Formats: sequence, structure tokens, C-alpha cells
Amino acid sequence: MSGSSGIATKGFVALMITVFINALNDNFFRLVFLFLALRVYVTEGDGTFYYSLIGFIFLLPFVLFSPYAGYVGDRYSKKAVIVSTRAAEAVVLMTAAVMLVLQNMPGLFIALFLMGMQSAFFSPVKFGILPEVVREEELSRANGHMQLWTFLAIILGTALAGFIMEWAGDALWMPATVIVVFSLLGLISSLFVTRTEAEGDPAPFRLNALADVGAAIGEIHRFRVLFLVVLGIAWFWALGTLYQLNVPMFAELQLQVGEMRTGIILTLLAVGIGVGSIAAGQLAGGRIEMRHVPAGMLAVGVFSSLLFLAGGSYVATLVLSFLLGVGAGFFIVPISAYLQNESPAKRRARFIAASNFLAFSAMLMAPVLFWILTGPLGATPGHIFVVSGLASILVGVYTVHLLRRGRLDDRS
Repeated sequence: MSGSSGIATKGFVALMITVFINALNDNFFRLVFLFLALRVYVTEGDGTFYYSLIGFIFLLPFVLFSPYAGYVGDRYSKKAVIVSTRAAEAVVLMTAAVMLVLQNMPGLFIALFLMGMQSAFFSPVKFGILPEVVREEELSRANGHMQLWTFLAIILGTALAGFIMEWAGDALWMPATVIVVFSLLGLISSLFVTRTEAEGDPAPFRLNALADVGAAIGEIHRFRVLFLVVLGIAWFWALGTLYQLNVPMFAELQLQVGEMRTGIILTLLAVGIGVGSIAAGQLAGGRIEMRHVPAGMLAVGVFSSLLFLAGGSYVATLVLSFLLGVGAGFFIVPISAYLQNESPAKRRARFIAASNFLAFSAMLMAPVLFWILTGPLGATPGHIFVVSGLASILVGVYTVHLLRRGRLDDRS
């Protein structure tokens, strides 16, 4: 590690602020674009198509560029990559702000793709830098803070987009201004992140992205537990994407509540994830506690299934959503810490980028699965909670099996 320090330092706080602003602005911009797309296209009956297309276009760069992002993160200083991506975000979002005011939809789709592209390069280094700026015994707590601020930013961005778009009406310069201000604040905060050095001796650059990903996954596969951890991270994010699509529909069709009360459900879900993440980090006591993994996923499965039985009870939905989030936090923190700590130092960013590739590939399939279930198969949002819950229980049971056989605590 170079420049290792603690979670109370100015550099770590600056990193958390940068991560928070990035997650907030990503979600704010996407949702503003979504609301605008619904205004423009809903009368033609294409609202669902463009909703899916917006999610697809934003996620696609993560699948396409994660291998290159891993190389860049290994080849150069991770702080330098963070600052460079924040500068790129500022340029892209200033352009997007102009497109938003002009209601230029093709221009916004291009800006959305570029936004996803710079985020793809930012994603592996924001996690990969942690072992270089905090001590090993603080890594689980650092991950807890990372998850907390990320999910709080997601919810704040979601709530802020709905409020501002409703308040602004046709005055789209208002959300455009917010987008630009947040991007500039993120650039400024990134300048104060702890300075790091390039690891040196990165794996050779390969132009064929899929071959590079395959090579990285092949390397990860040699580390049995590390490979299972990468699959677990992909499952977590795919499940999260599915829930993000399902909760608003569940709230509208089965609970019959408005946007504000729907936002409260999403807020409690995210707060639950944050609470679970912090609790998992604290209870780990300076260790990477893999025993939390099966308990967390079993909790997700049980509470997701119970949401189907909540029926029309708004209060029950709030409680179950919060508890589901707590379970998710207990699941994701130890496996994220394991990936960061057990990846070889000179391949860490490449391994994390390969993990991101698999995670975003899984996330890319979530809107497709959601449309298939709710469209051709006619499933209700309650049915989706049951299906995803039962699948999560199966994942949890499998991790219990691995833990009992001592495979999750194996560092090989």
C-alpha cells in the first residue's frame, strides 16, 4: 500500500464526498432524462421502451469498457484517474445540460452513453484505491462507509429528480443547473483525495476487450473463493436493479400510493442497506467476516418474499423494505472487502474491473427480465418479489453450504 492512512483523514473524506456526488448525479441525470422521455414519448405508447433503453444505454459502457478501465487503474495513479474522470463528467454534463434545455433527445442519449463511459473508468478505481488509503484493519469499515454514502446518494438523487422535475415543469434549465453544479463540486472534491502512486508492472494492454475480460476472469477463477465472491457481487447488483424497477410499480399498482410515498419506500430500502453496511463493518472488528454473507442473503430472500404478503399495507412494506436493505448490506460489505483485499496488488484494478463487467452484464439483463416477467408472462410486482426472494434464498442456502465446508473462509 502507498500512502495508507485512516478513515478519518481529509483524503478519505474527500473520496467519500466524490463518490457521493458521483452516485447522486448519475441517478439525478438518468431520472431527469427518464421523466423527460416519458413526457415526450408516452403519448405514442413507447414509455416502457424508452425507460428500458435509458437504463440499457447507461449500463452498456460498463460492459464495453470495464477491461480498459482495469488497465488504466493498474497503469496510472488511481487518484489521477479519479480526477480525470471527474473532469470528463463535468464536460459531458455541461453538454447534457444544453441538450436538456433544448429537449434534444438524441443529444441526451449520446450524453448518457458518455456519462456511463466515464463512470465505467471511475468505478474500479473508487474501490481499488481503498487498500491504498486505509489500513487493512479498517478496510471493512471503509467499505461500509462507501456503501452507505453510495446508496444514500442514489436515493437523494432519485428523490431530488422527481421533486425538481415536478417543480420545474417546462423550465428545464432548473435540473440542467443542478446537474452542472454537482459535476463541478465532484471535480473540486476529487482534488483532495489522498495521493497514490501507480502500482507499476500492470498486465499487458489488450485491444480485444472480451479477451481481456476472459483472461482476468480466468485468473480470478484460479482463486476459488474470489471467483464465488465476484459472482455474488454480480447477483447483488442485478437484484438491486430488478428491485429499483419493481418498487415503483408495486407502490403504484398494489399499494396505490403516489410518488412521494413511493420515494419513502425507496429511501428506507437504501437506508437499510446503509445501516446493514455500517453494522457489518463494525461487527467485523477489523476482519473480513464472511459469516455475514449467508445470513444477509437469506434475510434478503425472506423479506423480499414477505413483501408479496404485505398486500395493501403501506406500513408493512416500509418495515420489510428496510429489513431487506439491512440484509443486503450484510451481504455486500464482506464480499466487497474480500475482493479488494485478496486480489493481487498489481492486478487489483483489473480484477475489480472484471467483477464490474460481470456485475453490469447481470444488471443489463435485469430490465429485460423485468419486461419479460411483467409483459409476456403477466407477472405482478408482488410475483417478482416472490421469484427474486426464492432465488435469493437458494443463493443464501448455497453460501451456508460453502461456509460449513470451510470454503468461504479459505483464502486460496
